[in-house]
Amino acid sequence: MEKDSVLPHVLLHNPLPALVLDARNGAVLTYNPAAAQLFGCSLEEASMSRFLTSSSGAMAVYLEAVMYFGRYIETALDFVRADGTSLRVQVYGIHSGGSEIVLSFLDLNAQNRREYLAEQEAHHRAGLMQWQNIYGFFREVEAQNELILEAAGEGIYGINAEGKATFVNRAAQEMLGWNAEDLIGRELHSIIHHHHLDGAQFPAHECPIYDSFRRDKTVRVEDDAFWRKDGKPILVEYVSTPIYDHGVLAGAVVIFRDVTERKESEKKLRHALAEVETLRVQLEQENDYLLTEIRNVRSHAGIVGQSAAVRNLNVQIDLVADTKTNVLITGAAGTGKSLAVSALHEASSGRKRPLVHVNCSDITAQALEAEVFGYRRGAFRGAVRDTVGKLALANNGTLCLDEVSALPKSFQAKLMTVIKEGMFCRLGDTTDIRVDMTIISTTTRNLAAEVQAGRFRQDLFFELNVFSIQCDALRDRPDDIPLLAKHFLDRVSRRLRLPAARLSKANIETLLAYDWPGNVRELENVIERAAILAQGGKLQFEFQTGHGATVHASDRILSSADIRRIERENLIRCLVRSQGKVSGPQGAARLLELAPTTVYSKIKALSVSEDDWNLSASESRR
Repeated sequence: MEKDSVLPHVLLHNPLPALVLDARNGAVLTYNPAAAQLFGCSLEEASMSRFLTSSSGAMAVYLEAVMYFGRYIETALDFVRADGTSLRVQVYGIHSGGSEIVLSFLDLNAQNRREYLAEQEAHHRAGLMQWQNIYGFFREVEAQNELILEAAGEGIYGINAEGKATFVNRAAQEMLGWNAEDLIGRELHSIIHHHHLDGAQFPAHECPIYDSFRRDKTVRVEDDAFWRKDGKPILVEYVSTPIYDHGVLAGAVVIFRDVTERKESEKKLRHALAEVETLRVQLEQENDYLLTEIRNVRSHAGIVGQSAAVRNLNVQIDLVADTKTNVLITGAAGTGKSLAVSALHEASSGRKRPLVHVNCSDITAQALEAEVFGYRRGAFRGAVRDTVGKLALANNGTLCLDEVSALPKSFQAKLMTVIKEGMFCRLGDTTDIRVDMTIISTTTRNLAAEVQAGRFRQDLFFELNVFSIQCDALRDRPDDIPLLAKHFLDRVSRRLRLPAARLSKANIETLLAYDWPGNVRELENVIERAAILAQGGKLQFEFQTGHGATVHASDRILSSADIRRIERENLIRCLVRSQGKVSGPQGAARLLELAPTTVYSKIKALSVSEDDWNLSASESRR
């Protein structure tokens, strides 16, 4: 078979639509079934012009090109099917000889559909693979999140909008003592959050966790309590965060931490810091008090004397000092009671702690309570800071009640309670403070007589007078006068840098001849005045008469009234010089070398008022 006759036969068996066309008139000579299916009808005795639309000119040009070139392809020609639907095809033509042309068609619409479906299938397959990857990723994330939730140290649980548990991690189960199976699906507030720590009911509508998703906000609570399965509370801090599902409120996630141990540690720390602050204030006030005592302490190294009375005094001090027994020291003003107090303290087991003095005379009961018990800031008008009382300062040491007979009756009852119970409470406070101390009391009065007169509690008298010491008047122990005179003379000479002076036998006899109503204190003042007025190392003792005149001690013996007047005038002169100040570097106590408490006692005993020293100051200026 020749090539030209074989070609139409081969092409017609092509799976693509194909036909043989007479180029002269466009008649279809033969076709394959695919072509009939493409055009939608049988092509027997058909002409291609039947299927042409506006592209008939293009078809004629195309056929000429095939005839001329032998074969030609047209990428797009438009036809109409038998049912009137449009058809766009790609045409491939071959001139097989003579006027016959073999045409094969490619349905571009079907091709486009196939390409689209192939593309969609590729997209689908790619999307499926991507979805599988994403699904695997999220499964991995979910597994990791589950591991994180289970491994988290904080308790984590979720609740839905009804407050029912949706999940509970392991840490929450361990802290609350519940299994997840016991909690999931149940309303959690009534199980773990039903009461406040003080036992008061905790209504659900007041719960901050519910409030977090009602108000669409994250809530942080730093001090609350959850209740364990065993009924015990745990202190917690938690954060409640609302969660949503496609924009719809789904509930909340609660992350909480057991802070019970931390809160206890914070409480202990606050308590420790409060104790440290109390101790700091106490140490500061002890330091201030000790500095004041150091400035005001008498310069005696100890009790001076060789008389039987002094030896007996030393024996009594040795016997009682280390027993922590309360001691009552009696004696007239100036007999050395303060020295006995100091000696008792220095020989006691509390000597490393302060010796704290309380002046009981000329002070109101309210002021005395504030001074002795201490007070908290705001306890009364003027209480601007916490103050440690003298009872606390004297703890494990010695408390000295100077002129104890002057204690207000209302305060006596409170002091009795402190002695019996060993504790007290600061003004404005509710915390009891324990104290352990020795109480030494001094008085110039007959305290037993004060009890009989109803001015002093009998039970307090017995508590304070467990051991009594009597300081004898100087006139009753003349053997001590020479030693005391020499002691005072040496001391004043060093202090005032005076020329050395000696006590002659005549001087001693003069001193022994005097009655000394002012006791040791008067002797000290007489020696100091004589040392200042000494001429050529010779001492001349002078005493004040009851009328202001000066006489020699050898001329007459002064009465008790004379001595009282002299001592009163001397005290007024000191107050004039100190401008009324008793304590401090320029105070009257420093000038007299006495303790401030003793000076206050003398002011009261000698009836010296502010008007007295103000008047004297005015007269001296004139």
